[in-house]
Amino acid sequence: MRAIELRQLRYFSLLAKELHFGRAAELAFITQPALSQQIARLEELVGVPLFTRDRRQVSLTPAGEALHDGVDKAFAQIEASLRLARDTGEHTSFQLTIGLVEYTNLPFVPPSLIRLQSLYPDVKIVRNEMTATQQLDALTKHQIDVGFGVPIGPLPVDGTLRSAPLLEAGWAILMRDDHRLAGLARLRIDDLAAERLIVFARQVNAPLYDAVVGHCRASGFTPNFVYETTQAQVGMTLVEQGLGVMLGAAYVFASLPARLRCVPIGGFDTLTVYRFSRADEANPLILDFLDIADEEARRAQQRMSRGG
Repeated sequence: MRAIELRQLRYFSLLAKELHFGRAAELAFITQPALSQQIARLEELVGVPLFTRDRRQVSLTPAGEALHDGVDKAFAQIEASLRLARDTGEHTSFQLTIGLVEYTNLPFVPPSLIRLQSLYPDVKIVRNEMTATQQLDALTKHQIDVGFGVPIGPLPVDGTLRSAPLLEAGWAILMRDDHRLAGLARLRIDDLAAERLIVFARQVNAPLYDAVVGHCRASGFTPNFVYETTQAQVGMTLVEQGLGVMLGAAYVFASLPARLRCVPIGGFDTLTVYRFSRADEANPLILDFLDIADEEARRAQQRMSRGG
């Protein structure tokens, strides 16, 4: 048993939850063949099959079920022990300062913060409303620890900072389910020519706002913006009350009231959410949060790909 590595048990736990080699490999940040090799090695070391595999599905064997229960309890005990060690050490309070635009409603941020709090119960989260450009400057000045943003154009080359793409999404139109366009599977930009549009305010992301206007004009019309908001929930409420339809990134509309429908629209540039941090970061709390955010973003991407 000394030959079993903790990472193999972590890979096993991910696969046991996902029951899909492709999704589990993405969450583990390894290739699918590498994951298969590690699972096969673990089964060899344990001495029994842990999964049954066929072309249609992956499932746990009775031995796999037993190991899954034990591994989850072991990881929970490890986390509890780490919390106890931190609480009895010199530092019992922690702070994480994040830069992001609240309007974007990034779906991976809340679960990431919840998981971080389970590791650091006394953590204090400080949020700063910042665009991607502002975040990069704030990181250099040590005003924030982590940033999440949608940069427009090339990222600056700076060896002191690190950036990584987390989430890709297209655009969508939010409307009431009785709207004339609600029955369509996909829209084009010119479908918006006669619509009253609710959009994010220019101050949320000026380059992105200008790009939206440019795409509309290139399609032969000037968009009729009837309301610009810095709060996504305000825009959704106005849609529900019948003021117009709302244009936004698909991830902004991850959770909707029953009467509203979200329809994808083509013609706009794909949006990529990046995370930003300092290249020489050594704070364990921040490094833990970066790892957690990466994993939760992969989960969010998978849900969006599945349409759920």
